[in-house]
Amino acid sequence: MEAVLNNGIKLIYKKTMSKLTSISVSIDAGACKEREILGLAHATEHMVYKGTKNRSEEDINKELSRVFGFQNAMTNYPYVIYYGTMLSEDLGKAIELFSDIIINPSFEEKGFKEEMDVIKEELREWDEEVDQFCEDKLFLNSFEERRIKYPIIGTMESLNKITLSDIKGFYLENYNPQNTSIAVVSSLNFEEIKEIIELYFGNWSINNDNKDNEIIYDIDSFGVYKDVKEGINGSKVEIIFPIDSLSIDELKALRIFNEYFGEGVNSVLFDRLRTKNGLVYDVLTRIAYEKYIKLYKITFSTSKQNLDKALSLIEECIRKVIGEETDINDEDIKDYIKSIKLKRWFREEQNIILAKELSTYNTMFGNYRIYDEELDGLEYLNKEFILNVAKKVLNNKSIEIISN
Repeated sequence: MEAVLNNGIKLIYKKTMSKLTSISVSIDAGACKEREILGLAHATEHMVYKGTKNRSEEDINKELSRVFGFQNAMTNYPYVIYYGTMLSEDLGKAIELFSDIIINPSFEEKGFKEEMDVIKEELREWDEEVDQFCEDKLFLNSFEERRIKYPIIGTMESLNKITLSDIKGFYLENYNPQNTSIAVVSSLNFEEIKEIIELYFGNWSINNDNKDNEIIYDIDSFGVYKDVKEGINGSKVEIIFPIDSLSIDELKALRIFNEYFGEGVNSVLFDRLRTKNGLVYDVLTRIAYEKYIKLYKITFSTSKQNLDKALSLIEECIRKVIGEETDINDEDIKDYIKSIKLKRWFREEQNIILAKELSTYNTMFGNYRIYDEELDGLEYLNKEFILNVAKKVLNNKSIEIISN
């Protein structure tokens, strides 16, 4: 069920039998809304917790701990979300607290420098994780126009420039009710939830008209890139393929193909790289169809001496798909579809994940129903269509190799 409040907030509701309620507030205020200063979206997410017109930072932290069993916030390229899980009986308290944090931040100078120092320390640790370092380098090398060329958190140069005035400006421009989707997964009835949302979010007034940044999916700099990271053993590799031109049905076909090609221990890539040749511990694939991103990804780690062979085997697997040398049959496709549904429904057993998906899909695509529709009609996609989509996707790639 759904409702739109008078100020434009979209409320999305899913019924559950759990005694817990999960909520996710998604706002079209992610990193790709930044114009000149990188890292503003993430810094704004931090600063709304520093105090409101009604609560100090200490009050906020105490109440978050008291009300929520789990609570967090996250800035992505397409959105920022504030989410958590609580006892259903505490939903009103949780909504009131979230509304105060999101609608009434005080943005006081006190604590601002300290919080920016925390973010700078976070940036220093950002690339300590090799997977993140590899993807950051790949995006930096592969794109010229896209905001995703740079980390969500920003750069040290940009963080040193951010002022409290910049954060206030970003907030006023992007934190608006018509930019906001609230998903609630609960056993409480819809009307009761709607009444609570209206009580605490209904008076949020519009600050500015939402301005959409131009979406650019450039691939002009795709190639093979090699960078060095001291202190690591072996090599880390990430390969990306653009999927921004895929239709809805083609995206569904790619999800089926991925079950065959890269998903799990029975996939082609795992079989060739791990089972038959022992070159990797694991090889992972992911379809990242978020707004502003839209990439198919392959990642793996291997030793430096096995790097060339691993890359050549992946190239061989891709050539076989493009040359239609595959052993997929109709029964396999049925199994792949079953696997897609099983994994989706298993994830949705965690209500907070479902709440996050519904709210962020509404932010990214203006329609949360797209999330549910991703499983519709999979049975009608035949082998020829699936392989044609795979050939279309695998035809263009960019590769990042990180070694010591």
